[in-house]
Amino acid sequence: MPDPDETPLPPDGVGADGERGPTKRQLQAAATRERMLAAAREVFETRGYSEASVALITKAADTAHGTFYLYFKNKDEAFIEVIRSVGEEMRDLSRSRLQGDRRESLEGVLQSFFEVFAAHAPLWRALLEGMILSPAIESLWWATSRSFVERIAHRLEREQALGLCRPIPDTRRAAEALASMAEWTAFRRFASSHRLGTTTPADVDAAVATVTDLWFQAVYGQADPTVLGSPAEPSPPAEPSPPAEPSQPAEPAPPPA
Repeated sequence: MPDPDETPLPPDGVGADGERGPTKRQLQAAATRERMLAAAREVFETRGYSEASVALITKAADTAHGTFYLYFKNKDEAFIEVIRSVGEEMRDLSRSRLQGDRRESLEGVLQSFFEVFAAHAPLWRALLEGMILSPAIESLWWATSRSFVERIAHRLEREQALGLCRPIPDTRRAAEALASMAEWTAFRRFASSHRLGTTTPADVDAAVATVTDLWFQAVYGQADPTVLGSPAEPSPPAEPSPPAEPSQPAEPAPPPA
């Protein structure tokens, strides 16, 4: 029986079972890219789009300036990868909460959206800034928003065909309106300058409850009165005014003398 210490090791990139896997160099390169991506996310969140630079990213990643260009062509490409990675986080969390009835699934998806949005609120401010300054970032925003809208429209079409929601003449326009409600509620509540860093889990839950109720009522015609408040109680009828006293007839004028 051969000594285990003298048994030859498989060549780099080949496992003990003979299957070829990533080499040590490939693993190191992947780790460096992930570190660079994490540093880029930090810089974009703390400095915004316009102030972020390759120099700041490589400094945060503790790598040489030239190393950046082994993985990204420029700042825009790094930013696009950061947004995509956060988008994947949002989608994976949403898929894990697609369960229960329609309202529970809707609430789970919106909970995922608002949680991830709130966790990376400065990044969405950077995206809004970037889409004004860079055509590439504007294209990224349109692609991200279009994907969200198309998923909503597809669900509306499917549920309308099954008779599960009220008739919607234009599902695409309806999907755009619903997506805009969620996106701009998130931005106003979590990413505006006077709210950055102050969001609590209760704030996220409140946004989820409100948007879920409005969305569900708009699509299915059912509202939850505990979220938006019960209808106002009718005012009690006014007390009837007492009948006016009959006027006394005027006394006849005395005859002329």
